[in-house]
Amino acid sequence: MAEWTLDHLLSTTPDDFENLVAYLFKQMGYGASVTQYSRDGGIDIELSLEHFGLSHRWLVQVKRYADAVGVKEVREYSSLRYRDTVDGVIIVTTSDFTKDAEGEAAKHNVKLIGGALLVEMLNHYCPDAQSQVSSAAGDTNLPDKNNSVIDGAILKSGENVLASESVVIGRNRLAMVVTNKNIFFKKGTGGMLSNKSEIFRRIGVNEIIGVHAEAKRIFLLTGSKDIEIIGIQPKNREKVLDLLRRLRADYLKGEHLLRLTRTGAQFLILTNKRLAIINMRDDSREEIKVKGIIGSRVVNGGLFKKAKLIVSESGDNVQKREIEVDDAGAWQKAIEDAVRVS
Repeated sequence: MAEWTLDHLLSTTPDDFENLVAYLFKQMGYGASVTQYSRDGGIDIELSLEHFGLSHRWLVQVKRYADAVGVKEVREYSSLRYRDTVDGVIIVTTSDFTKDAEGEAAKHNVKLIGGALLVEMLNHYCPDAQSQVSSAAGDTNLPDKNNSVIDGAILKSGENVLASESVVIGRNRLAMVVTNKNIFFKKGTGGMLSNKSEIFRRIGVNEIIGVHAEAKRIFLLTGSKDIEIIGIQPKNREKVLDLLRRLRADYLKGEHLLRLTRTGAQFLILTNKRLAIINMRDDSREEIKVKGIIGSRVVNGGLFKKAKLIVSESGDNVQKREIEVDDAGAWQKAIEDAVRVS
């Protein structure tokens, strides 16, 4: 795998360099868009970050320089913070900054990213992107400035790509592209920088019920009428989990996972709306609406046997379901809590 170097960055075109920096921030979890008015003294990139109702916005100026950035440039772009009422300004360069420039930046909450740090960030967050950029031909497969299309899938207004990761679902190796509104699964091995792929599936963030993580696999629960369980084996487990956690504030507004236990192919799932037993081997399933649960109790299973959870469901006649489960007491409490707030 080729690594990023300063020489490589200096050989890119100005437009490609702007797109690359925007892509870097997207990989770090920001919403990033390259502006159309940077050539007349404006800004190059706008960054946004929204979590749990808190919104932050930064302006980024990109300098593909060989010489150090001086105090004049820092002073000029620091004023953008006051003109546009944002949280701060970031200057990114392929070179470095003079001491006077660093002093001026400290006065105005301007963050500086020099060439050495930029290369380190690219190699950490975008290790696979370097081979996709051909400076000699002036060709790049980096996302376009408007970030509006992913291999034919048109993104919605305000939709931004957060990151792309390689995953395996069943026998399919896919690229998992996560935006703030959707999850796209693409066929192909080139990731989001390759145009040799196609959309395999789309899942809206509002369709997500929850996420269950194990040592090697992540189970994504989705659906409305029926719960679907998607087993994902990610190349970078922690990064995929982090991406899914960022979406949590949005999918918690609807049906969401409260507790899950898996025994082989069988899943016991509790959401704020239902208790479900799903067997992925034969796709058999039983469901009880949380609003229909009128009681629960635990019966000890005896020596070498699991305790049984007895769930009573209202109807024409009260029906009782027996469920063998580890930690039956914790399950009973979780069900009772769900019923109380339903």
